[in-house]
Amino acid sequence: MLFGRSEYMPEGAGISPDTPRKKGLARLVEILSRDLDGIFLSGSLALLACVPAAVLVGLSLWMGSLPLCLLAACCTGWLVGPALTGLYDTILRALRDEPGFWWYTYKRVWKQNFKSSLLPGSIFTALWALIGYAAFVLPQMTDVSASFALVLLLDIVILLTLGSYFWMQNALFDSSISKKLSNCVRMSLGFLPQTALSAAFQLGYWLLMAFLIPRCAFVFLLTGLWVPNLLAMMAVYTPIEKSLHLEALIQEKQQI
Repeated sequence: MLFGRSEYMPEGAGISPDTPRKKGLARLVEILSRDLDGIFLSGSLALLACVPAAVLVGLSLWMGSLPLCLLAACCTGWLVGPALTGLYDTILRALRDEPGFWWYTYKRVWKQNFKSSLLPGSIFTALWALIGYAAFVLPQMTDVSASFALVLLLDIVILLTLGSYFWMQNALFDSSISKKLSNCVRMSLGFLPQTALSAAFQLGYWLLMAFLIPRCAFVFLLTGLWVPNLLAMMAVYTPIEKSLHLEALIQEKQQI
């Protein structure tokens, strides 16, 4: 693997169960030193799943056809949903310090959540394609109001934050899409400071990538989708865990 470490770590290896978790940068370093292999591979697979959508939507944008753009997103977005669910499951397991073989759990999550991820994947991909189309035609507009650009930026922030909460739920819970979307809004407002930090991490990452690409495209290939989503989950995980007692519920479910 990347650093020559085993993908399995015995539970509690070298760490007392009563030891408080680290915070901030120390916590990030701890997670990456232990679970980088699985997170990186999950992110790479998610990035690979986005390639068909990116290619077809990009061709549609080049042709200037919005209907074709949305059709391409819907037809290829079904693959994005299961891949993002697998990525978020891997990240969440790292955040709750859960041991295990990454590839085994990843395949299991992919199979369990494949059907439930198809429609959300297509919907979210279509929404991103719509924002991509708006951003594509923006330079071609002769009169661009500041309000239009602000609304577009706000749409991106909302989609980033709601997407994070949605895929987190999709990896953890088995409920309807409407219920998950309702929870997304509640969590976004209920954990507003953490939601804002999550949005800042993701928006900052994508702005940095937009500045670097294509000069340093390899940086994007290495960091892919796992860096912004890991930072986003680190921003919101602690308050959500304290509020919903996620780890206790998961342990109870695993013991049944």
